[in-house]
Amino acid sequence: METNVLYGPPGPTIEILLDDPEEHDFACAERVLDGLSGEMAVRRPPGLPYSVAEIVAHLLANARFNLGLIDHPDPGSYKPPMPNWSVVEARDWEELRREYLSVLEALKQIAREQKRLDHVVYPSSDREPGWTVGYKLTCSVAKHAAYHMGQIVIIRRLLGVWDA
Repeated sequence: METNVLYGPPGPTIEILLDDPEEHDFACAERVLDGLSGEMAVRRPPGLPYSVAEIVAHLLANARFNLGLIDHPDPGSYKPPMPNWSVVEARDWEELRREYLSVLEALKQIAREQKRLDHVVYPSSDREPGWTVGYKLTCSVAKHAAYHMGQIVIIRRLLGVWDA
């Protein structure tokens, strides 16, 4: 193990951080996103800048970016495959929801492969330590998703469609 590289936690921990269908501590992504009509998913409560659907599109963009980055031969030159924030229409909601959950599953599969988790995505430099896939999944995907899933639950409460 290189000493100037940031490693993530063990694979099973990363998998639970990405999404925990057993809901040990928090609602899983599927439940947070379940039961919303397209019309409800695109509604923005007064004073808020985003709808549930726009946040999910943002989460999908982040997940796709990190999924592509993990396997890219030159991570420093990798470009995002889609805009970071997208406008979403009601008719797009179900497909967006399914696609996000599918990409999340692909990321969880990577968490089951220790050799991939230990792969250095960004080598260390004079300015900062290197990052492994495990670190990237933990900080750039799981931490990011937790932040936005909390927002989604609050939006759902404001819309009157969350009673967990």
